[in-house]
Amino acid sequence: MWVVLIAGNGHSNAQDAVNLHAYADKYPWDEVGDVSFLQNPAVKSAVAGALIDANLRQMILDDTASGRAVTAPMVAVGDYLYMRAFEAASGGDVSWGLLIAQDGSDAVACFSGFGAGETQKDDRPEETVRSSWYADGEVFLTRKFSCPANDEIQDEVGYRVLPALATARGKLQYEWCFGVLNTGSGLAGSMISGDGACFIQADSEAQALVKHSCGEGDLCLIEAMIEIAEDDDRKLIREVLSVNRAVEQVEPHGSYLEQVGSFADGVYAEKIDGCGAASMPGRERVSMHLSRTAGPAIQFGQRYCAVIDATGDAPNPEGFQTVLQVRCGNGPDEDAALRSGAAGKADVLQLRASSAREVSLQETSLLRCPIRSSYAPEWWMSDLPTNVRSVQF
Repeated sequence: MWVVLIAGNGHSNAQDAVNLHAYADKYPWDEVGDVSFLQNPAVKSAVAGALIDANLRQMILDDTASGRAVTAPMVAVGDYLYMRAFEAASGGDVSWGLLIAQDGSDAVACFSGFGAGETQKDDRPEETVRSSWYADGEVFLTRKFSCPANDEIQDEVGYRVLPALATARGKLQYEWCFGVLNTGSGLAGSMISGDGACFIQADSEAQALVKHSCGEGDLCLIEAMIEIAEDDDRKLIREVLSVNRAVEQVEPHGSYLEQVGSFADGVYAEKIDGCGAASMPGRERVSMHLSRTAGPAIQFGQRYCAVIDATGDAPNPEGFQTVLQVRCGNGPDEDAALRSGAAGKADVLQLRASSAREVSLQETSLLRCPIRSSYAPEWWMSDLPTNVRSVQF
Protein backbone atom coordinates (compact mmCIF):
# COMPACT_ATOMS: atom_id res chain seq x y z
CA MET A 1 0.00 0.00 0.00
CA TRP A 2 1.37 3.43 -0.93
CA VAL A 3 1.00 6.38 1.41
CA VAL A 4 0.84 9.77 -0.28
CA LEU A 5 3.73 11.91 0.89
CA ILE A 6 2.26 15.23 1.96
CA ALA A 7 4.39 18.19 0.99
CA GLY A 8 6.45 19.07 4.02
CA ASN A 9 8.99 21.85 4.33
CA GLY A 10 10.19 21.75 0.73
CA HIS A 11 10.61 25.24 -0.70
CA SER A 12 9.45 24.84 -4.30
CA ASN A 13 7.07 27.58 -5.36
CA ALA A 14 3.68 26.36 -6.53
CA GLN A 15 3.82 28.59 -9.58
CA ASP A 16 7.07 27.04 -10.80
CA ALA A 17 6.32 23.94 -12.87
CA VAL A 18 8.88 21.29 -11.93
CA ASN A 19 9.14 17.81 -13.39
CA LEU A 20 12.13 15.79 -12.26
CA HIS A 21 10.90 12.63 -14.00
CA ALA A 22 13.16 13.44 -16.96
CA TYR A 23 16.19 12.58 -14.77
CA ALA A 24 15.04 8.96 -14.28
CA ASP A 25 17.60 6.46 -15.64
CA LYS A 26 20.26 9.20 -15.75
CA TYR A 27 23.29 9.75 -13.53
CA PRO A 28 22.97 12.60 -10.99
CA TRP A 29 25.45 14.73 -12.94
CA ASP A 30 23.75 14.23 -16.32
CA GLU A 31 22.07 17.34 -17.68
CA VAL A 32 18.46 17.83 -18.72
CA GLY A 33 17.84 21.18 -20.35
CA ASP A 34 21.43 22.24 -19.56
CA VAL A 35 20.95 21.63 -15.81
CA SER A 36 22.15 18.54 -13.95
CA PHE A 37 20.01 16.89 -11.31
CA LEU A 38 22.38 17.91 -8.51
CA GLN A 39 22.40 21.55 -9.67
CA ASN A 40 18.66 21.78 -10.27
CA PRO A 41 17.23 24.55 -8.01
CA ALA A 42 14.22 22.41 -7.10
CA VAL A 43 16.51 19.60 -5.91
CA LYS A 44 18.69 21.98 -3.89
CA SER A 45 15.59 23.54 -2.30
CA ALA A 46 14.08 20.16 -1.39
CA VAL A 47 17.38 18.98 0.11
CA ALA A 48 17.56 22.16 2.20
CA GLY A 49 14.08 21.40 3.52
CA ALA A 50 15.01 17.85 4.46
CA LEU A 51 18.43 18.51 6.01
CA ILE A 52 19.55 21.20 8.47
CA ASP A 53 23.12 19.90 8.77
CA ALA A 54 25.31 21.52 6.10
CA ASN A 55 27.68 18.53 6.08
CA LEU A 56 24.83 16.18 5.22
CA ARG A 57 23.64 18.50 2.46
CA GLN A 58 27.19 18.55 1.08
CA MET A 59 27.32 14.76 1.03
CA ILE A 60 24.11 14.58 -1.01
CA LEU A 61 24.82 17.42 -3.43
CA ASP A 62 28.62 17.59 -3.69
CA ASP A 63 30.16 14.27 -2.64
CA THR A 64 27.89 12.37 -5.02
CA ALA A 65 29.44 14.13 -7.99
CA SER A 66 33.00 14.27 -6.63
CA GLY A 67 34.18 11.05 -8.24
CA ARG A 68 34.99 9.57 -4.81
CA ALA A 69 31.58 7.93 -4.61
CA VAL A 70 30.03 5.09 -6.58
CA THR A 71 26.56 5.69 -7.94
CA ALA A 72 24.17 4.32 -10.55
CA PRO A 73 21.46 5.82 -12.74
CA MET A 74 18.56 7.16 -10.70
CA VAL A 75 15.27 5.25 -10.63
CA ALA A 76 11.63 6.30 -10.56
CA VAL A 77 9.68 4.97 -7.55
CA GLY A 78 6.02 5.79 -8.03
CA ASP A 79 5.79 9.59 -7.96
CA TYR A 80 9.33 9.86 -6.60
CA LEU A 81 12.89 9.71 -7.85
CA TYR A 82 15.64 7.88 -5.94
CA MET A 83 19.37 8.57 -6.03
CA ARG A 84 21.94 6.48 -4.11
CA ALA A 85 25.73 6.71 -3.77
CA PHE A 86 28.30 4.97 -1.57
CA GLU A 87 31.98 4.95 -0.69
CA ALA A 88 33.68 2.28 -2.77
CA ALA A 89 35.96 1.13 0.05
CA SER A 90 32.95 0.33 2.25
CA GLY A 91 31.29 -1.93 -0.31
CA GLY A 92 28.06 0.00 0.12
CA ASP A 93 27.89 0.09 3.93
CA VAL A 94 28.77 3.81 4.03
CA SER A 95 26.11 5.20 1.74
CA TRP A 96 23.59 7.96 1.23
CA GLY A 97 20.44 8.40 -0.79
CA LEU A 98 17.82 10.95 -1.73
CA LEU A 99 14.13 10.24 -2.33
CA ILE A 100 12.49 13.29 -3.90
CA ALA A 101 9.01 14.00 -5.19
CA GLN A 102 9.08 14.39 -8.96
CA ASP A 103 7.50 17.84 -8.64
CA GLY A 104 10.28 18.88 -6.25
CA SER A 105 7.82 19.59 -3.44
CA ASP A 106 9.42 17.36 -0.81
CA ALA A 107 12.39 15.10 -0.14
CA VAL A 108 13.80 12.67 2.43
CA ALA A 109 17.43 11.60 2.73
CA CYS A 110 19.15 8.44 3.97
CA PHE A 111 22.62 8.09 5.46
CA SER A 112 24.26 4.85 6.63
CA GLY A 113 27.52 3.88 8.31
CA PHE A 114 29.01 1.85 11.11
CA GLY A 115 27.90 2.14 14.73
CA ALA A 116 28.27 0.12 17.90
CA GLY A 117 25.94 -2.86 17.77
CA GLU A 118 25.30 -5.98 19.80
CA THR A 119 27.91 -7.33 22.21
CA GLN A 120 30.04 -10.26 21.09
CA LYS A 121 31.03 -13.19 23.32
CA ASP A 122 34.23 -11.43 24.43
CA ASP A 123 32.16 -8.39 25.47
CA ARG A 124 33.61 -6.22 22.68
CA PRO A 125 30.91 -4.24 20.86
CA GLU A 126 30.37 -5.47 17.32
CA GLU A 127 30.27 -2.81 14.60
CA THR A 128 27.02 -3.01 12.68
CA VAL A 129 25.68 -0.95 9.81
CA ARG A 130 22.79 1.36 10.58
CA SER A 131 20.97 3.92 8.50
CA SER A 132 18.95 7.01 9.37
CA TRP A 133 16.25 8.67 7.28
CA TYR A 134 15.83 12.46 7.57
CA ALA A 135 12.90 14.76 6.81
CA ASP A 136 12.22 18.32 7.94
CA GLY A 137 15.70 18.38 9.53
CA GLU A 138 15.06 15.41 11.85
CA VAL A 139 15.48 11.63 11.85
CA PHE A 140 12.14 9.86 11.44
CA LEU A 141 13.33 6.29 10.79
CA THR A 142 16.38 4.20 11.73
CA ARG A 143 17.29 0.83 10.26
CA LYS A 144 19.94 -1.82 10.92
CA PHE A 145 20.90 -1.97 7.25
CA SER A 146 22.57 0.41 4.80
CA CYS A 147 20.58 2.77 2.58
CA PRO A 148 18.64 0.59 0.13
CA ALA A 149 20.05 -0.15 -3.31
CA ASN A 150 18.03 0.61 -6.42
CA ASP A 151 16.61 -2.92 -6.60
CA GLU A 152 15.48 -2.70 -2.95
CA ILE A 153 14.00 0.77 -2.84
CA GLN A 154 10.51 -0.05 -4.19
CA ASP A 155 9.52 -2.26 -1.25
CA GLU A 156 11.45 -0.20 1.31
CA VAL A 157 9.65 2.98 0.30
CA GLY A 158 6.20 1.44 0.03
CA TYR A 159 6.25 -0.61 3.21
CA ARG A 160 8.55 1.33 5.50
CA VAL A 161 9.79 4.79 4.55
CA LEU A 162 6.58 6.54 3.48
CA PRO A 163 4.38 5.02 6.22
CA ALA A 164 7.00 5.98 8.85
CA LEU A 165 7.16 9.51 7.44
CA ALA A 166 3.40 9.87 7.42
CA THR A 167 3.30 8.72 11.05
CA ALA A 168 6.13 11.11 12.04
CA ARG A 169 4.28 14.01 10.46
CA GLY A 170 1.14 13.09 12.33
CA LYS A 171 -0.67 11.91 9.20
CA LEU A 172 -1.07 8.28 10.29
CA GLN A 173 -1.55 6.80 13.73
CA TYR A 174 -2.43 3.40 15.17
CA GLU A 175 -6.07 2.85 16.17
CA TRP A 176 -8.65 0.20 17.08
CA CYS A 177 -11.96 0.93 15.29
CA PHE A 178 -14.92 -0.79 16.90
CA GLY A 179 -18.59 -0.65 15.98
CA VAL A 180 -21.24 -1.62 13.43
CA LEU A 181 -20.30 -1.65 9.74
CA ASN A 182 -22.57 0.62 7.69
CA THR A 183 -22.18 0.87 3.92
CA GLY A 184 -25.46 2.63 3.20
CA SER A 185 -26.00 4.34 -0.14
CA GLY A 186 -25.84 7.78 1.47
CA LEU A 187 -22.22 7.26 2.52
CA ALA A 188 -19.19 7.99 0.36
CA GLY A 189 -17.66 4.71 1.49
CA SER A 190 -18.21 2.80 4.74
CA MET A 191 -18.44 3.73 8.41
CA ILE A 192 -17.73 1.83 11.60
CA SER A 193 -20.32 3.47 13.85
CA GLY A 194 -20.07 3.40 17.62
CA ASP A 195 -17.67 4.58 20.31
CA GLY A 196 -14.71 3.76 18.05
CA ALA A 197 -16.19 5.29 14.89
CA CYS A 198 -14.00 5.24 11.77
CA PHE A 199 -14.59 5.96 8.08
CA ILE A 200 -13.35 4.13 4.99
CA GLN A 201 -13.02 5.59 1.50
CA ALA A 202 -15.28 4.08 -1.18
CA ASP A 203 -13.71 1.52 -3.54
CA SER A 204 -10.46 1.54 -1.57
CA GLU A 205 -8.33 -1.48 -0.70
CA ALA A 206 -9.13 -0.84 2.97
CA GLN A 207 -12.87 -1.07 2.29
CA ALA A 208 -12.45 -4.31 0.34
CA LEU A 209 -10.44 -5.88 3.18
CA VAL A 210 -12.97 -4.89 5.84
CA LYS A 211 -15.98 -6.06 3.82
CA HIS A 212 -14.24 -9.38 3.16
CA SER A 213 -14.53 -10.27 6.86
CA CYS A 214 -17.44 -8.12 8.07
CA GLY A 215 -20.86 -7.72 6.50
CA GLU A 216 -23.43 -4.95 6.66
CA GLY A 217 -24.67 -4.55 10.23
CA ASP A 218 -21.93 -6.72 11.75
CA LEU A 219 -20.11 -5.64 14.88
CA CYS A 220 -16.48 -5.26 13.76
CA LEU A 221 -13.14 -4.75 15.49
CA ILE A 222 -10.58 -3.32 13.06
CA GLU A 223 -6.89 -2.75 13.77
CA ALA A 224 -5.78 0.03 11.46
CA MET A 225 -3.51 2.94 10.66
CA ILE A 226 -5.72 6.01 10.41
CA GLU A 227 -5.51 9.64 9.34
CA ILE A 228 -7.39 12.38 11.19
CA ALA A 229 -9.35 14.52 8.71
CA GLU A 230 -8.41 18.19 9.02
CA ASP A 231 -11.90 19.55 8.34
CA ASP A 232 -14.00 17.49 10.79
CA ASP A 233 -11.55 15.32 12.82
CA ARG A 234 -12.99 12.08 11.42
CA LYS A 235 -10.83 8.97 11.72
CA LEU A 236 -10.10 7.80 8.18
CA ILE A 237 -8.81 4.24 7.81
CA ARG A 238 -5.82 4.23 5.45
CA GLU A 239 -4.24 0.81 6.16
CA VAL A 240 -5.96 -2.28 7.57
CA LEU A 241 -3.83 -4.49 9.83
CA SER A 242 -6.48 -6.97 10.99
CA VAL A 243 -10.26 -7.42 10.92
CA ASN A 244 -12.41 -9.34 13.39
CA ARG A 245 -16.17 -9.76 13.34
CA ALA A 246 -17.48 -9.75 16.91
CA VAL A 247 -19.93 -12.53 17.75
CA GLU A 248 -22.20 -12.00 20.74
CA GLN A 249 -21.88 -15.09 22.94
CA VAL A 250 -22.17 -15.75 26.64
CA GLU A 251 -18.91 -17.71 26.55
CA PRO A 252 -15.76 -16.73 24.63
CA HIS A 253 -15.58 -18.34 21.21
CA GLY A 254 -13.06 -21.12 20.56
CA SER A 255 -10.25 -22.51 22.67
CA TYR A 256 -8.03 -20.24 24.72
CA LEU A 257 -5.27 -20.45 22.12
CA GLU A 258 -7.73 -19.55 19.36
CA GLN A 259 -8.81 -16.50 21.36
CA VAL A 260 -5.18 -15.45 21.85
CA GLY A 261 -4.52 -16.02 18.16
CA SER A 262 -7.39 -13.74 17.13
CA PHE A 263 -5.37 -10.86 18.60
CA ALA A 264 -1.76 -12.02 18.22
CA ASP A 265 -1.55 -14.06 15.01
CA GLY A 266 0.68 -12.34 12.50
CA VAL A 267 4.20 -11.87 11.16
CA TYR A 268 6.45 -9.63 13.26
CA ALA A 269 9.89 -8.04 13.17
CA GLU A 270 11.95 -6.73 16.05
CA LYS A 271 10.78 -3.19 16.76
CA ILE A 272 14.31 -1.79 16.59
CA ASP A 273 14.67 -2.99 12.97
CA GLY A 274 11.14 -2.50 11.67
CA CYS A 275 9.33 -4.31 8.91
CA GLY A 276 11.38 -3.29 5.85
CA ALA A 277 14.37 -5.57 5.33
CA ALA A 278 13.10 -6.47 1.88
CA SER A 279 16.55 -7.67 0.90
CA MET A 280 16.70 -10.26 3.69
CA PRO A 281 13.42 -12.25 3.57
CA GLY A 282 12.62 -14.21 6.70
CA ARG A 283 15.60 -13.07 8.76
CA GLU A 284 14.66 -12.16 12.33
CA ARG A 285 10.96 -12.55 11.55
CA VAL A 286 8.60 -14.04 14.11
CA SER A 287 5.67 -15.86 12.50
CA MET A 288 2.87 -16.56 15.00
CA HIS A 289 -0.21 -18.69 14.28
CA LEU A 290 -1.95 -19.74 17.50
CA SER A 291 -5.38 -20.37 15.91
CA ARG A 292 -3.97 -22.78 13.30
CA THR A 293 -6.16 -25.76 12.54
CA ALA A 294 -3.19 -28.11 12.17
CA GLY A 295 -1.84 -27.02 15.53
CA PRO A 296 -0.63 -23.68 16.96
CA ALA A 297 2.98 -22.80 16.23
CA ILE A 298 5.57 -20.01 16.32
CA GLN A 299 8.65 -19.69 14.12
CA PHE A 300 11.67 -17.49 14.96
CA GLY A 301 13.75 -17.32 11.78
CA GLN A 302 14.60 -21.01 11.34
CA ARG A 303 13.61 -22.11 14.87
CA TYR A 304 10.16 -23.74 14.87
CA CYS A 305 8.12 -24.26 18.05
CA ALA A 306 4.94 -26.30 18.34
CA VAL A 307 2.67 -24.70 20.95
CA ILE A 308 1.35 -27.40 23.29
CA ASP A 309 -0.68 -25.37 25.82
CA ALA A 310 -1.24 -21.85 27.13
CA THR A 311 -2.53 -20.13 30.25
CA GLY A 312 -3.03 -16.49 31.13
CA ASP A 313 -5.32 -13.49 30.95
CA ALA A 314 -8.47 -13.39 28.88
CA PRO A 315 -7.48 -11.87 25.49
CA ASN A 316 -8.81 -8.35 24.92
CA PRO A 317 -7.84 -5.26 22.89
CA GLU A 318 -6.56 -3.45 25.97
CA GLY A 319 -3.72 -5.89 26.51
CA PHE A 320 -3.07 -9.26 28.16
CA GLN A 321 -0.33 -11.74 29.11
CA THR A 322 -0.06 -15.40 28.17
CA VAL A 323 2.40 -18.16 29.05
CA LEU A 324 2.94 -20.63 26.19
CA GLN A 325 4.17 -24.18 26.74
CA VAL A 326 6.13 -25.07 23.61
CA ARG A 327 8.43 -27.72 22.18
CA CYS A 328 11.00 -26.39 19.74
CA GLY A 329 12.95 -28.06 16.95
CA ASN A 330 14.51 -27.32 13.61
CA GLY A 331 11.50 -26.86 11.36
CA PRO A 332 7.82 -27.49 10.61
CA ASP A 333 8.61 -30.95 9.19
CA GLU A 334 9.12 -32.04 12.83
CA ASP A 335 5.69 -30.77 13.91
CA ALA A 336 4.14 -34.17 14.65
CA ALA A 337 7.23 -35.40 16.48
CA LEU A 338 7.39 -32.20 18.52
CA ARG A 339 3.78 -32.53 19.63
CA SER A 340 4.27 -36.19 20.63
CA GLY A 341 7.46 -35.40 22.55
CA ALA A 342 9.64 -37.54 20.26
CA ALA A 343 11.71 -34.57 19.09
CA GLY A 344 12.82 -31.14 20.21
CA LYS A 345 13.15 -29.52 23.57
CA ALA A 346 10.45 -28.20 25.90
CA ASP A 347 10.44 -24.48 26.65
CA VAL A 348 8.20 -21.74 28.06
CA LEU A 349 7.52 -18.49 26.21
CA GLN A 350 5.90 -15.40 27.68
CA LEU A 351 3.72 -13.40 25.31
CA ARG A 352 2.48 -9.91 26.11
CA ALA A 353 0.03 -8.13 23.81
CA SER A 354 -0.79 -4.45 24.17
CA SER A 355 -3.29 -2.04 22.68
CA ALA A 356 -0.55 -0.71 20.40
CA ARG A 357 0.67 -2.26 17.16
CA GLU A 358 3.06 -4.37 19.19
CA VAL A 359 3.52 -7.55 21.18
CA SER A 360 6.51 -8.72 23.16
CA LEU A 361 7.82 -12.27 23.24
CA GLN A 362 10.37 -13.15 25.91
CA GLU A 363 10.76 -9.40 26.62
CA THR A 364 11.64 -8.65 22.98
CA SER A 365 9.40 -5.92 21.51
CA LEU A 366 7.93 -6.92 18.15
CA LEU A 367 6.21 -4.80 15.51
CA ARG A 368 3.39 -6.31 13.46
CA CYS A 369 4.21 -6.21 9.75
CA PRO A 370 2.16 -6.32 6.55
CA ILE A 371 1.91 -9.93 5.37
CA ARG A 372 4.00 -10.74 2.32
CA SER A 373 4.34 -14.18 0.77
CA SER A 374 8.05 -13.54 0.16
CA TYR A 375 8.90 -13.78 3.86
CA ALA A 376 5.98 -15.54 5.60
CA PRO A 377 6.80 -19.27 5.96
CA GLU A 378 4.89 -21.76 3.84
CA TRP A 379 3.24 -23.47 6.82
CA TRP A 380 1.88 -20.09 7.95
CA MET A 381 0.62 -19.06 4.50
CA SER A 382 -1.10 -22.41 3.82
CA ASP A 383 -3.69 -21.77 6.56
CA LEU A 384 -4.08 -18.01 6.98
CA PRO A 385 -5.23 -16.83 10.41
CA THR A 386 -8.77 -15.47 10.53
CA ASN A 387 -7.52 -12.04 11.63
CA VAL A 388 -5.23 -11.65 8.60
CA ARG A 389 -6.73 -10.54 5.32
CA SER A 390 -4.05 -8.41 3.66
CA VAL A 391 -1.40 -10.44 1.84
CA GLN A 392 1.15 -8.96 -0.59
CA PHE A 393 2.56 -11.26 -3.27
